[in-house]
Amino acid sequence: MEKKGWVSVWLGNIKEEDSIEEYVDLTYDDDGESVPSKFFMDYNIDMDETDEDTIEKATYEYSSSDISTLLGGCSYEEIIIPKIERNIDLKKKYNAVILIYNFEYTDKIIGAGSFDFITATKYE
Repeated sequence: MEKKGWVSVWLGNIKEEDSIEEYVDLTYDDDGESVPSKFFMDYNIDMDETDEDTIEKATYEYSSSDISTLLGGCSYEEIIIPKIERNIDLKKKYNAVILIYNFEYTDKIIGAGSFDFITATKYE
């Protein structure tokens, strides 16, 4: 749900031939209406509760289970990384990250496709 000052974090694994943009970005039909991406459908996210401008995504050449490596360079990293490191112990390696700012993910879907929902936390 839309919630100012919150960020929701997903980590996943993207194969070379796949594109994180294709998975996350909205598309438009012939009438100019936005169509939810597979990511939004996988996690049952209402695209009207988010703003495309508040989504950050990245892929890396190598996988890691280190939060600071995966989230390094993201907005508000100095706040987000220490909070997640204190509360989350990653059990596997990832090479992709999706962050949605001003959004608190509250659905029960934890893993879908090649991504896992990690946490929602305050960044302000």
